[in-house]
Amino acid sequence: MLCEKVFRSKQGKTVILRVYFDGKIEKVEITGDFFADEKDLEMLEKYLRDLKIPKIEIIGFDPEEILEKIKDCL
Repeated sequence: MLCEKVFRSKQGKTVILRVYFDGKIEKVEITGDFFADEKDLEMLEKYLRDLKIPKIEIIGFDPEEILEKIKDCL
C-alpha cells in the first residue's frame, strides 16, 4: 500500500513523502524543494522505516515533521 503526503513544512518548503507498507513500513521516499546531503537523506529514509530519526542536518524541514506524517499513514 502507498501513502503519499504533500505538505508545506514549517520552514516554508514543499515536501513530498511516500510511505510504502504492507503490515510494516517497507520504504520511505522524501522529495521536495529542501536542501540535504544525499547520504543524510538516504539515512533519514532508512531510519524512518523504524520510526526513528538520525542526527542529521536538513535545511527546509524538521525530521520530526516527517515522522508525524508517517504516523498519520499508519
